[in-house]
Amino acid sequence: MSRRFAAFGAAVLAGMAAVPLSATSAAAVAAPVCLSGNLLYDYQSADAGTSKPTMTKPVRSANVELWGNEKPTDSPHQLTADFQYTAGDGGFRLCYTPTTTTSMSSMWVRFNAESTKLWRVNDTRGATYTLDSQTLHNVSSSASLGAIKPSSDTARAWHAFDTVNLLWWNRNNPASICWSSHETDGNHCTELNIQWTDTSTDGPYYDIGSHTIHLSAADPDSEHTVLHESGHFFMNRLFNGFPSYTICSSQYIYNRAGSGTCAWVEGFADAVAAYLLGDYRYVWPNGTEMSFAHSPGWGTGDQVEGNVTGSLLDLWRNVDGGNWNRTITLLTSTAPSTFSEYFNTDRPKAAPSLSTGSDALSYLRSHSIQY
Repeated sequence: MSRRFAAFGAAVLAGMAAVPLSATSAAAVAAPVCLSGNLLYDYQSADAGTSKPTMTKPVRSANVELWGNEKPTDSPHQLTADFQYTAGDGGFRLCYTPTTTTSMSSMWVRFNAESTKLWRVNDTRGATYTLDSQTLHNVSSSASLGAIKPSSDTARAWHAFDTVNLLWWNRNNPASICWSSHETDGNHCTELNIQWTDTSTDGPYYDIGSHTIHLSAADPDSEHTVLHESGHFFMNRLFNGFPSYTICSSQYIYNRAGSGTCAWVEGFADAVAAYLLGDYRYVWPNGTEMSFAHSPGWGTGDQVEGNVTGSLLDLWRNVDGGNWNRTITLLTSTAPSTFSEYFNTDRPKAAPSLSTGSDALSYLRSHSIQY
């Protein structure tokens, strides 16, 4: 934009000796016209309790485009060749300099529930959710659109989209913008798809083959649910393929013995959500919750999902330097199929090695895992 305007200005200046000042074209005096504001969404927060109070957050990292037309006879179109992103406060500011007039016949902003080609929220037809701002007419100067919010029937799509930021920001991949260091070309990252509609009863689960999370209508109210399912996708990208595992036979196996592979796959996904949200629990979309502290009546050992989850959280927060970064690096070079393999075989392979000594073992014992 700036290079094009500068070149055009130079051409005008070069011809000024032959053209009277009064004949200077409108394009030569046109100034950039900018639209700004903040994209926000209202949502029911299951993570705040069973009353699910209504809260408001900004939509962060969403693709945003500027649309409009210079003359009434022009077809409306995208005015800029690419897109920008909403900021941490949902803020945006997009500008366009008219080339044939000094004002714009119409202008508006379009938001997409997609971030580059990294993740997106779509309906059952595969269409990404979009939102258009109000349309301004006869725009001759920059304007603020204020706070823009999606309607109540689509707000959950934007909540699900915004929640995934937490995982992407903490993916610990210095090699590219992709989800793991297995993919170094930022133009060809594997994209996470989230399928949701306001009437869906299909979910929550992660489909490995299509890299698609299926969410039922109220599932986005629980950020734990969104991040748990995203955690399965993250494991897929870290391992460069999903590990073999025994299908979990019960929907409520957090405190029951299942299999070592099931406890590892589901326990890791639980831990992803709790780690990113800074707590020690799982929250269902209706606001009920469960702590991962081992309690009377729980099964024992590393075939219990909740025991694996609590152990991972304690290792990351209390043994491994307060974060999961070294585990994330480790998992891109190993693909353990059980928690036992991760702890006993792979943690010693890290460089430097991750502790499997008395400090780490004491946390595992608190979750009834004895090695």
